[in-house]
Amino acid sequence: MEALTTAELLDRINKLVDLLERALVRRDFYPPRLTKYEIARILGARAMQLAMGAQPLVDVRELGTTDPVLIAAEELKRGLLDFIIVRELPDGKTERLRLKELLELERSL
Repeated sequence: MEALTTAELLDRINKLVDLLERALVRRDFYPPRLTKYEIARILGARAMQLAMGAQPLVDVRELGTTDPVLIAAEELKRGLLDFIIVRELPDGKTERLRLKELLELERSL
């Protein structure tokens, strides 16, 4: 794990505070990351596409496997999938979030 300077640490803390404020107060989106259920749904959907003949977005020879689940996991890890996450809120509203935006947000935290 890399050592952070005080300024970098404060910057990350401020980003996190801003993010949580947006998510909780203004209800932009919450949680600001993919849940384990969303990850499972994405992997299952993409693995089914691959099993039905969709072209992989990664080099299968590089991975050394033809297992659709492992290929889908690698595509998700690399941020190559273009899915939209639909979250239903307790008040009945729904929000649509791009997978790539959530992954970028996770990496920035």
